[in-house]
Amino acid sequence: MPATARDGVKLWYDVEPGPRPVLLLHGFASDSEQTWERTGWLRAVADRGHVVTDLRGHGHSDRAKTGYSPDDLARDVLAVLDAAEVPVVDVVTYSMGGVVGWALARLARERVRALALGGIGGGPVERESMLRVQQALSGEDLGPCVEGMAGQRLSGRPPAPVLLATGDEDDIAGDARSFAATLNAPHVSLGRRNHFNAVSSRAFKTAALEFFDG
Repeated sequence: MPATARDGVKLWYDVEPGPRPVLLLHGFASDSEQTWERTGWLRAVADRGHVVTDLRGHGHSDRAKTGYSPDDLARDVLAVLDAAEVPVVDVVTYSMGGVVGWALARLARERVRALALGGIGGGPVERESMLRVQQALSGEDLGPCVEGMAGQRLSGRPPAPVLLATGDEDDIAGDARSFAATLNAPHVSLGRRNHFNAVSSRAFKTAALEFFDG
C-alpha cells in the first residue's frame, strides 16, 4: 500500500500490527524485500509487529528526482508512520538506512524508542562506496540518491538510545566499533561477515531485540 510524501511521491509500505512495532529501514540500492523479508527479519519481529517501507527511489516506491537528503527521507518515513497509524517504534536500520533513522529520531524524538544500526560507522557516506554498492546490488541508476546522501553522516549526540552492529570484514563501516565508543554506545560484532551479508546475521537480530527490551 502507498503513503504520500509532502511532494506527492508515493511510498510503498507494509504494516503488521503488534504490541511493540519495529520500523525497518533498508540501505542504498536495496529494498524491504531483499533486506528484511529474505533475511528473516520479519519472522524475527513477528510477535512485535512491524512497519517496512521502500525509501523513495527504491523498490516499489516512486523514482523521484529530488528529496534524498537525510531529513527529506526521514520526513518520508514520518508520512509512512502516519499512514500506518503507528505512533512509536523501535527502529532497525542497515547501512544508509542508519542515516535516515538517525535523522528520523532527531526530527521526531517522541516517535522513536531506540535505534539498532547495522552496517554503518561514523564516517561520511562515500560516493565511491555508494556506486560500488549500486553495481553489486542493483545496477539501476540511483544518481539522485547518491547526490543527496554522499557526504552525510551520523552527526551530533545520539538522538535516542543506540546500538551499532557490524561484520568484522565490513570495509564500508570499519570504524563502527571505535565510533560506538565515542557515543558510549554498545557495539556488536557480527563475526566474519561483510557489508553485503551481515544484515542476515542471527547475532544482529538477537542483539537488536534484546537491546530494545533492555
